[in-house]
Amino acid sequence: MLRGRLDVATRTRIAGWAQNERHPDRPVALLIIDNGTLLDRVVANAHRPDLAAIGIGDGRHGFELSLAGGLPGLGRHVIRVVCERDGRELAASPALIEASDAFDAEAQTKLAALLDGIDSTAGIDSAIEALTGQIDRLASRRSARATATPRQAEPAKRALVIDMAMPARGRDAGSNAILSHMESLIRLGYAVSFIAADPAAAVPDGVDVDWRVAPRVRSVEELLAREAGAFSLVYLHRLDAAARYMPLVRAHQPRAKVIYSVADLHHVRLARRAMVEREASLIALARKVRATELAVACAADAVLTHSRAEADLLRRHLPPQKIVIAPWAIAPATVKTPRAQRGAIGFIGHFGHAPNLDAARRLAFSIMPLVRARDPSITCLIAGSAMPEAMRRWAASGVEMIGAVDDLAGFFGRVRLTVAPMAFGAGIKGKVLDSLAAGIPCIATPVAIEGIDWPDILAGCVAADDAGLADAIVALHGDKARYRRIAAAGRALIARDWSAAATDAALAGMI
Repeated sequence: MLRGRLDVATRTRIAGWAQNERHPDRPVALLIIDNGTLLDRVVANAHRPDLAAIGIGDGRHGFELSLAGGLPGLGRHVIRVVCERDGRELAASPALIEASDAFDAEAQTKLAALLDGIDSTAGIDSAIEALTGQIDRLASRRSARATATPRQAEPAKRALVIDMAMPARGRDAGSNAILSHMESLIRLGYAVSFIAADPAAAVPDGVDVDWRVAPRVRSVEELLAREAGAFSLVYLHRLDAAARYMPLVRAHQPRAKVIYSVADLHHVRLARRAMVEREASLIALARKVRATELAVACAADAVLTHSRAEADLLRRHLPPQKIVIAPWAIAPATVKTPRAQRGAIGFIGHFGHAPNLDAARRLAFSIMPLVRARDPSITCLIAGSAMPEAMRRWAASGVEMIGAVDDLAGFFGRVRLTVAPMAFGAGIKGKVLDSLAAGIPCIATPVAIEGIDWPDILAGCVAADDAGLADAIVALHGDKARYRRIAAAGRALIARDWSAAATDAALAGMI
């Protein structure tokens, strides 16, 4: 008669005790079976003081199997311990070891120990090749699971979005636009994956996107090749990403509809900057960029722009049906501070973008002196990401440099107006739209509002030169009744043209 118990069953240790009651002094031979395959044979003859203490023979009935390398794989294991002579099973056998959901610290330590033992160049190369193959195999399995459901044999529509950098909500208009468009694609029934040229960047919160980041994927090129033919839509955001990856997308995703989102036409921005700065080299660069932008646009199935003005320009060179005007959804910041307590004017932008740096300098040193000559009480706040250290030290009367802000509503809660004195640039200016959405009127140049369906009631908020901008700032800053009308008109513009519904409709038509 066999008695005993399987006490421990882990990935690295299996232990228990066994005794033949008819021959209590004769050690029992046991078979340890893992998922139906013999793992090892052990003899239950190890001393266990706890067994001796409760009168089970002399206590020499224990067994233990230590697995230095652990059980193979991270999957599910069923461990059985049976008597070799008659196949009788111990109490508590079988034991179930559930699959691990993570490559835990123990598994990583074991892998590191294995790799540390390799010291020749040939051995290292062989290990890299083997590990790469395993990474590809795991990635393929994950992709299959991501697109399949128990009730759906056919994979969901899959969209891949490619950009040069990981988006960060609120950092810049391009980030806000691409996040909004991914959310729209999800609402339209797509399973959306995103990868950046730098796949090691931090992932944004709050968006149900399959973020392809390191170490799961090492590059855009690897992903396109590894998942050849897997995507029905590929969305290339901005010129750099489209120019770099368009040929690979066509080669590896031949059935995908390829969208090129221009964000803004770079050659237009460069040409305007060249005119302002009188820089001949920028004119030559603008011509080269123009040729690249048009070539990439020709290679795409559809070209997406946010700007009505840029759509008109593109239609001169491309079939009109290829051009799609698509907004992005703007969530208004809630400003609770009463207008009377908001005396400053403000500028906010991403200062890695040359037009913003130029506009901020113009506001601080050219426009604000004119404003304060007429109303010394008006101050100015300049905020934004990637602010250079030298810019933080600007000494302009009545101007405060506050750098990056995480709370847009908090910034708008300090200002009565915003100003967008752009001398050059292209595309839609997110700073203008965000301000209008929050109920904060924006005084702007024609370049800053280009491409927006600007209503006549806001015409007095637009001026081309410094004096005109200063006049518009001072006039609206002190006119309560007109201020209310302008603020309401700005909100109405956003609700009409820059909503989630408008974004969905534009992308649905494009797809």
